[in-house]
Amino acid sequence: MSRLLTQIGNIGNVEIKNRMVMAPMGDLTANPDGTVSDKTIAYYGERAKGGIGLIITGIVRINNEDGTAGPNQLSLAHDSYIPGFKKLVDEVHSHGAKIFPQIQHSGRQGVAAYTGKDHVVAPSAIPSAVMQQPTRALTKEEIKTLIGQFGDTARRAMKAGADGVEIHGAHGYLINQFMSPFSNKREDEYGGSFENRMRFLVEIIRDVREKTENKIAVSVRLSVDEFLSTVGIPMPYIDLEEGIKIAKFVESEGVDAINVSCGTYETMNMAIEPISFPQGWRKNFIKAVKEVVKVPVIAVAKLREPAVAEALLQEGVMDFASFGRPVLADPEYANKVIANQDDQIRKCISCLFCFEELNGGSHVVCAVNPRTGFEEKYLPKEKTNDPKKVAIIGAGPSGLVAAVTLKEQGHNPIVFESAEKIGGQVSIGKNPPKKDDLNWLIEYYEKKFKDLEIELHLGNEVKASDIKKLGADIVMIATGAKPIIPNLPGVDANHVYSVEQVLKGEIDLKNSTVAVIGSGLTGLETAELLQVDGNKTLIVEMQEAIAPSAYMQNVLDVRSRLAEDKTEYLTSHQLIAIDEKNIKLKQTKTENEVIKPVDAVVLSIGYKPNELLIDSFNDTAPVVKVIGDAKEVKNIGKAIRSGYQAAYSI
Repeated sequence: MSRLLTQIGNIGNVEIKNRMVMAPMGDLTANPDGTVSDKTIAYYGERAKGGIGLIITGIVRINNEDGTAGPNQLSLAHDSYIPGFKKLVDEVHSHGAKIFPQIQHSGRQGVAAYTGKDHVVAPSAIPSAVMQQPTRALTKEEIKTLIGQFGDTARRAMKAGADGVEIHGAHGYLINQFMSPFSNKREDEYGGSFENRMRFLVEIIRDVREKTENKIAVSVRLSVDEFLSTVGIPMPYIDLEEGIKIAKFVESEGVDAINVSCGTYETMNMAIEPISFPQGWRKNFIKAVKEVVKVPVIAVAKLREPAVAEALLQEGVMDFASFGRPVLADPEYANKVIANQDDQIRKCISCLFCFEELNGGSHVVCAVNPRTGFEEKYLPKEKTNDPKKVAIIGAGPSGLVAAVTLKEQGHNPIVFESAEKIGGQVSIGKNPPKKDDLNWLIEYYEKKFKDLEIELHLGNEVKASDIKKLGADIVMIATGAKPIIPNLPGVDANHVYSVEQVLKGEIDLKNSTVAVIGSGLTGLETAELLQVDGNKTLIVEMQEAIAPSAYMQNVLDVRSRLAEDKTEYLTSHQLIAIDEKNIKLKQTKTENEVIKPVDAVVLSIGYKPNELLIDSFNDTAPVVKVIGDAKEVKNIGKAIRSGYQAAYSI
């Protein structure tokens, strides 16, 4: 019996071959002028080829002035963009998928520098607390112009052959700003009452309908709960009661679908969930909308496993299951669902590497899929006629992806791992609370190794002499990194531990006061694990900020769970000595010494490559490559990309 996920669905007059939708995500793959690039076509084409029924693109700007959200953002601001956009539409259609560009304006959540102006615009002159940009209230004349630009953009999408458009009214962007009493303090016909706050969106819907002559489908994405109380912001704002009212009002305007979401930039972890959120956690508020509207409901719900998505469809929670990051991790997600090959899906681990890189100025990427965003660069290869014997030292992320890539290209990889299982740092990184999903990465490679019959040697620390005897053509050193241990008095004491000892469960600390030296994400997660056993943690950081190099969403997530009565933060403090009952610190600004009583110390200062180990393999083959953390200590995403690039180049 076929699953609902694989059955045909309809949005307006558009027939969609299955109920799986690619959620809109920023991709920044366009050319600098906003035109469709080869990268854009390859990126979306890969997902269409992967079997997805409907692609809703990342945000498309409606003008090139105050509507610009970032560099390399797709645009349909003028008719000159239509031919390029048609190439994207044609590519998606060639694989049987449908496509809706998501038309958007950031409002106060924009960046003035991207617009060439010294300010951003919004319903009211209230800056976003997150973006902190100078903000000016729109005039009524400007509002009318923007409404027309939404309609004109939809018309261009239709001219390019798109099957529909999605109007982005969620996540704290301009339309959401008009609807929410949190951000709209206007006293004219576009503010105040519910009907007035809805007016901007209503007039956009009507203009889009008129200019497209009702020939294409129209979806509206809504944040049906801004969840602002979770960050200490009181009502009024859009809560679920108001969100349901908005959904019903939008339906009455004749839209063809409602795409249910939540959150704003202030509540980013609700809109783009970190690893701690369970699958399907949005079920209740999605269902609350579904119960009051008749048009199809599309929704994301941090869906990773097809069975979870299928259950929500079967329960009538939604009509279309929307997958964002899962199709970054595995473009073939839909095809594997259709073929009942769920166990072959490379699942998203919700690490937020994709958003961290986007916010850092990169185009779309994925930690577990090194080809995401590089589809036009890393084209599939035919199997080689000149297979190489490749010895890979280490079965962490870089070694694992290298082995699989090499085997699929026809080479003969042999993997050596000193531990009793594969995974490297991932195998211990999954041990803090709410990190279980990291195990999916290990399970994926366990299956790939088995299916591809990759030779694997576990539990034996291989030596350079062993590798020389092997007669490999190439050696890849993927030995990872080792913890940094500072040269300080007392660092060798029995009550001083490495972060790895804690994460591996090698020590038993309970109801103690533990100093965690280093507030990176690993340090914070280790503190959380220690608190599970009743320990009080003192987190010491040399820099002025906690976790200065970690991605802020992950930091906020872990810190939200660190118990206030069990966590003490000491920033701008440097560890200088350890004795039996205390740690001695130096305030980095004042040079003053501080003594803190502790029962144990955990060092989480960072990692560095084991250069002596790496150097020992230098002459073991004609070609030796160092990959992953052994080359440069970064993160899972960078390690996997390093391993993939090295293997692909052979």
